[in-house]
Parts: sequence; C-alpha cells; structure tokens
Amino acid sequence: MLDNEWETLAELLKAPTDPSRRVLAGPVGRLQALHWITRAATSSLDLDEMLNTVARVLRETMRADSCGIFLYDESSGTLTLRAVDGVSPDRPGRITLPLGVGITGQAALTRRLQIAFDAPRHPAYVDYPHVDDRPFASQVSVPLIARQPGRLLGVLNILTLEPREFWPEEIDFLETAAGEIAIAIENALLYSETDAELRRRIAQLELLQQLWRAIASTLDLGELLATIATRAIELSGARGVSIFRQSRAKGGGLELLRAAPAEWAARHEGALEQALRSVVQEVLDSGAAVWRELPDDGVAVYALPMITGRRAVGALCLAYRYGTAPPVQTGLLHAFTDTAAIAIENAELYEEARRGLARASALLRELHHRVRNNLQTVAALLSLQARRAGPEARAVLQDAVSRIRSLTVVHDLLSGREMPEVSLLELARIVVSQAVHSLYGDDVAVEWTIEGDEVAVSSRQTTVLALLLNEFVTNAVRHGFADGPGRIAVRVRAEGARAVLEVEDDGRGLPADFDPLRSRGLGLQIARTLVEVDLRGELEIGPAPRGGTLVRVRFVPEGQVAAAASVPS
Repeated sequence: MLDNEWETLAELLKAPTDPSRRVLAGPVGRLQALHWITRAATSSLDLDEMLNTVARVLRETMRADSCGIFLYDESSGTLTLRAVDGVSPDRPGRITLPLGVGITGQAALTRRLQIAFDAPRHPAYVDYPHVDDRPFASQVSVPLIARQPGRLLGVLNILTLEPREFWPEEIDFLETAAGEIAIAIENALLYSETDAELRRRIAQLELLQQLWRAIASTLDLGELLATIATRAIELSGARGVSIFRQSRAKGGGLELLRAAPAEWAARHEGALEQALRSVVQEVLDSGAAVWRELPDDGVAVYALPMITGRRAVGALCLAYRYGTAPPVQTGLLHAFTDTAAIAIENAELYEEARRGLARASALLRELHHRVRNNLQTVAALLSLQARRAGPEARAVLQDAVSRIRSLTVVHDLLSGREMPEVSLLELARIVVSQAVHSLYGDDVAVEWTIEGDEVAVSSRQTTVLALLLNEFVTNAVRHGFADGPGRIAVRVRAEGARAVLEVEDDGRGLPADFDPLRSRGLGLQIARTLVEVDLRGELEIGPAPRGGTLVRVRFVPEGQVAAAASVPS
C-alpha cells in the first residue's frame, strides 16, 4: 500500500463515532475501504507479510479491538492463528483449533459465516485466553474459501472487547473482503510452493553444474571414470556403482569400464556379474531405466541408460541394499548419466585422436627425412657433375647446388617446428652461414652480421626468402669480393604492416651502367620474380652509402596480413 493512501485511511479512521461519519457509511466509503483491502492483499506474495498487512487494515477499517486470521492445515485438520493485529491473547502460531471447536472452528466446519453479539453465550464458544482478565465480547468469523469449490483456506476473525452489533453493510464488506483475502492466500501459497520448487530446481542445477565441471576437468579416460563413479555414489547414495559400455568392436559384447568402491568391484564375478549384464542388456534394448531386485545377491540395482545422440551406448548401474526403495530424484540421475556418457565418449575420441596424431607425426617425420635425403642426393649429383664441367658450366651448377642447399636448410628449419611461422632473423643466420660455407668451405674469408627486429614469416614465405638470401650472398661473394674478402650485413626491420630485408656488402659495387630493369642476368631475374610474384613486394638494388652494394626487399608478412584483417574498422 502506498504511504499516502495509508495516511488517508488513518485520518478517516480517526473520525468521530457519529454514524454519519463512519468510514463504511455509503457505497463510496465501502468501495474505498475494499480498495484498500484489495491493495493490501495484493501488495506482496509473501504470505506472512500479506496476512499481517490485511489484519491491520481490517481491524482499523472495522474499528475492532482485534483481527486474527487462521489458516487451515489439511494434513492435520487444524486451524492455526497465523496473523493478528490489535489486542491479542497470544502471538501467531500459539493458538491451534480443531475443526468444529469454538466459533472459529464452527465457521470452518460449516463453511458459513458466524456472528456472535454475545460471544461467551454462543453454543460453540470456547474460553480463549483473556485480555486483561476480560474475554472478547463480540465476534464475527468469516470462512476463507478458495476458488476451488469447497476447499477451506482458513477463517477471518473480527473481535471486540465491548458488545457490538455489526451492520449489514459491514457483514457484506467482510464477506467481500474475505473473498479477496482467500484469493490472495491461494496465490501466496502457490507462489510459496513454486518458489520452493524453484529453489529445489536451482539447487539441483547447481549440483549438476558442479558435477559437470568435475567430469569435464579431464580427458584422461581412467581419471574420468574414477570421477564419474565417485560422483555417482555421492549423488545417489548408492553402495556401489558399475559402468558398462557396449564394445565398439564388431560383434563385441558389454565391457565393464569401472566398478567402485573396491568391495563392490570385488563382487563382480559369477552370478552377480551375469545378473548385472542381463539388466544392462535390458536397458540397452529398451532405452529406459530399470529397477531390479536381486535377492540371491542381497542387492537392488537401478540401471540408467548412457545416451549419446539418440542411442544408448551403455549403462550406469547403482547398487543398493536389498529391500531399499527406488531412488526418487531420477531426473537428476538421468541428467548426470547422460553427461557422463558424453564425457566418456569425448575422452575415447580424444584418445583415438591422440593415437592418430602420433601415427601421423611418425609418418610426417619419415616423409621429412626422405625429402631431405632426396634434396641432398640431388645436390651431391650436381656437385659431382660440376667437378667435371667447364668453368662456365661449373659456376651454373654450383649456383644450383647452393640454391638446393638453401632449400634443405629451410626444410630442416620447418620440419623441426610445430608452429607454421619462422623468425626472419633466425632464417637469415642459417642461410647466410650455409651460403658462405658452400662458397668458402671452412676458411673464414667473409665477415657477416645479422641484426634488426623480430619479424615472423609464414612457411611459404620462408622458402622464397631463403632463395633470395642465398642469391644475394652468392652475388656479393662472387662479384663484390672478386678482389678479396669483405663484409656482409643483413638487416631486418618492421615498417608498419610491412617488413624490410636489406643485404649490404662493402665490395667493389655495381658497374656504372648497371640498370636493374634491363639486366638479363639469371640471378637477378630469379630474384625479381621471387620478390614481385611470390612475395608481392618491391625489390631495390643500388650502391651502398659507404661503397659496395645494397639490396632492399619490402613485403608484407602473411601472418601480419591476417592479423590486420581481423582488426575491426
């Protein structure tokens, strides 16, 4: 009830006792009072709060000394004082009346209104505890009847310490208010039952969530089965649990995955084992749970199907003492069993995938080994051919050998990694070292350095960049250092989304008439094709600031392209 409405009611109730000023005088006053009663009855779904509010409003409205509301308990057949306002012989919950006892009990038994101007002389009167040694003089008891015909909810009592006659409009008002109160009580009881059921369901869901987390915490099949067995016993209160599964082998029978605890597992032999398998087979055939008592073994078994998809793949058997009643929370057990079935299937699929991955890894290692051996064989054959060729052919063959060996280096680098990306700095160190060693052997005739930013490139770009680095170093050694050894510097840096690879030498430098766009050298043509077609980048060749040659390649690493594409605009 709103505060201003309650204040208005309180002011009206302070009016003199002149009949012309009575709150209930006239239809407007009665409607206003009924409105207040209805608002009080519907202001809360909490039963006790609603009853206390209604009792207060009714007492003030009726100018009574006390207003009490009794509720009827069908299981015990008694009326219990649940709310009271005004002078009271006792607090709620302390007064209990059987049906038919007292004026209140008579109203409940007959389902009819009881009016007693002189309450102590009423035939059904019982001696209430007195208030200041005075009994209540007048009493009106109105039965509270539910919308369901004949169902008693309680009794509404209006009591006064002085004898009082009640006006017909007051009686009409009380009967109308009783109907509204009965509806409010019925709604509050339904809400209370629904709320209790909801809390029970929430508790079950929280328990299932805890069980699901425990089950989903591992993909190790042995550990998972142990967790399922332990949790099943905790949830069901069973003495033991057995987990059976239909074998995946063609024509396979039932397979016992786990039994717990140890004393129950030890009994899985002979007649009990056969009985359990018979129950499980019945569950698999029907797809429904089975309760079976096994008097010869002194146990009762509740077997639930383990369902994944649309079929039962196994069963979870819960063992109880013989003579025990079947479990009540079957829905909770079914939800747990279905979750356990999915977890077991996931663990088995994970184990199969792990074994398949191990086989694939072994085959891949063998493939890498054969590819590397083939590359080394081709390089060895070309080297042998180069020794018998003339000077011009020998240089061509040596270039081919160098390129193949750079590919071998890339192959070794990629085959030893699980990640598809490679550091460009690491690639440069390996390729430059291999190229220099191929040209000079063990003689340290060229100094070289690798420096710059960490830039990751894809496996496809790794092969292209290895060929480019080999080409640039070979050209620097053969053409730039023809007069003697020198120095090579390789630098890597990031420029926004692009990467820059520079190879600089301090050799004799480029010819005065050198034009990279018109040059027909095979090495330059290979480099330009690799940069522009494979890397989709830019190639620059020119004199170095301190003499020698500077080659610069700009391109976009493929990993950074994917990262840039994933950033929202």
